[in-house]
Amino acid sequence: MMLKDEDGNVYKTGLKLDYTPKKINLENNESISTNVNAIGCGRKHYALVNDNNQLLVWGNVFKEKSDKSIDGFNIYYGDSLFNGGRCTNLSMKYGLFGVVAKDK
Repeated sequence: MMLKDEDGNVYKTGLKLDYTPKKINLENNESISTNVNAIGCGRKHYALVNDNNQLLVWGNVFKEKSDKSIDGFNIYYGDSLFNGGRCTNLSMKYGLFGVVAKDK
């Protein structure tokens, strides 16, 4: 499970992670926006989208390999994954992953 508190901090907890919520450390990376717009959780995957159209993904959901990561999450760019489209929503359930992206 992932959750966002009223201050905008995001925490991960649960399956194979730990049962005590742990804050995802986004503040120590200038290239990552800390403003999270969407969160998705699946059986073996966790993802979030920030306001810079970056997807932070824990688990393998894309065949493309990421060359950047932060706090265990691989960083992908929605612009390059979705032909310039902007991610507006995430959906994850069990082993399935989906993103809604709209044209700019």
